[in-house]
Amino acid sequence: MFKNKINKNLNNQLNLENYSANLYLQMSAWCNIKNFKNASIFLKKNSIEELKHMEKIFNFLCEINILPIINLNISFKINFNSINDIFKKAYINEKKITRNINYISNIALKQKNFKIFHFLNWYILKQNEEEKTLKTILENLKFFNNNKKNIFIFDNLFLSKYI
Repeated sequence: MFKNKINKNLNNQLNLENYSANLYLQMSAWCNIKNFKNASIFLKKNSIEELKHMEKIFNFLCEINILPIINLNISFKINFNSINDIFKKAYINEKKITRNINYISNIALKQKNFKIFHFLNWYILKQNEEEKTLKTILENLKFFNNNKKNIFIFDNLFLSKYI
């Protein structure tokens, strides 16, 4: 029972990374069109990072003889109201990814599948970094009061340190 649950959830994680890559790419495009150039670069880099995470899971699944199953039907709301909205949705997305990784880790630990548990430890640390970065960005965005002029200053000065 546990093995099937782990297989299903590892494949789910693979698809969450794929979804995230596409979501961040769409967010990057929105920022680019709105002239938030550093936010666009930041989100595009995050998109590439999520694809690397997906590839890492894909390779691991193959290594442990689990067939990776990629869901090609990715859909998400592409309407973003503001740069604040984008970073809130990115943060919520990362929290969802963290919950799933923690869930799989818990299953692996209960099953005493230390190979999978050890593999997921890298993701747990990575997720801590990603959540911390997005939380910092959101906290700093509050100081700019969603005023368009201030948001451009935020994009040019603050976000430049993350790209």
